[in-house]
Amino acid sequence: MTSDVEFRDVSKVFGSFLAVDNISFSVPQGSFFSLLGPSGCGKTTTLRMASGFEWPDRGDVVIDGQNMHNVPAYARPTNMVFQRWALFPHMTVTQNVAFGLEVDRRPRDEIVRRVAEALELVGLTDLATRKPRQLSGGQMQRVALARALVKAPKVLLLDEPLGALDLKLRMQMQLELKRIQREIGTTFIYVTHDQGEALTMSDQIAVMNKGRIDQLDTPQAIYDRPATRFVSSFIGNANFLPVDILDCSDTVAKVSLGGVTFASMVNRKLSGKSGVVSLRHERIRIGNEAATSQIKTNATITDAIFSGAAITYVIRLEGSDAILTVDAPHDGTTAPQSIGTTVRVGWDGDATTTFGDRDE
Repeated sequence: MTSDVEFRDVSKVFGSFLAVDNISFSVPQGSFFSLLGPSGCGKTTTLRMASGFEWPDRGDVVIDGQNMHNVPAYARPTNMVFQRWALFPHMTVTQNVAFGLEVDRRPRDEIVRRVAEALELVGLTDLATRKPRQLSGGQMQRVALARALVKAPKVLLLDEPLGALDLKLRMQMQLELKRIQREIGTTFIYVTHDQGEALTMSDQIAVMNKGRIDQLDTPQAIYDRPATRFVSSFIGNANFLPVDILDCSDTVAKVSLGGVTFASMVNRKLSGKSGVVSLRHERIRIGNEAATSQIKTNATITDAIFSGAAITYVIRLEGSDAILTVDAPHDGTTAPQSIGTTVRVGWDGDATTTFGDRDE
């Protein structure tokens, strides 16, 4: 598959701090690619090296087949959308979107046509004559997006652009961004610390941790089969349970938890005799639902929290000190289980991943 962006053994140091540590990856042409991770993991620095706002201390950044060594930001086939929209308050929506084309001295009829197309794409045609103070946060974000897209960049770089919006508006804009990306086919590289955003929009996600890429894969693969304990803990909600490792191959480990023995997935052969199993909250079945599970045992409910779409239970496994959190769907017909009740719980072996004690 053709790549629009490649990072080849790239590192970046600020003083004594290694911000990006020898990373290599490629971004497929026309894809929605996300850099995901906590603050300080190196994702924004990586994006800024793609844009030309930062320079690698080692390695190469290649965009559209051209090495970007010594190519300044303004000469790169990229454009950037920031969390803060930086719109000109004295200009109308049309004037804001047209600004970059005006600077490039494009012909007037071309500017008019391209601005009209960009505003239609982001659904702002009816607001073309308004000024930023007359717009909502979501509308201003659309103006910033149109202003970046109107110049037809080969790659659009987005640095947490939805961070200033409220939750409901962020969710709406996630769907809009994905629609726009699919419609125009431009490669998007999106930086976020929000796992929900990355899972919702991305074709591929690079999960970053301490300047390195822990895992690069599709959203489903990262969620269902995390490569490291960090990825498992950062993406979604997971229980981490200490287990004894009875046997292990390159792909499967036989483990024991509180007297319950089952087969768990592994990403590599583990040499130790103890480890940690990752089991996502929603993959545990409780009550009658547990009857279809491969692994079944009893547990005592120590807490129950109703949150609308789900009921969250905290349970203690029988014969073990292990405490698990379970997210059970709420269908409106069944009352929550009472605290102190002993219930049947279960899960499937392929819903778990085992890591060694020293694995991060």
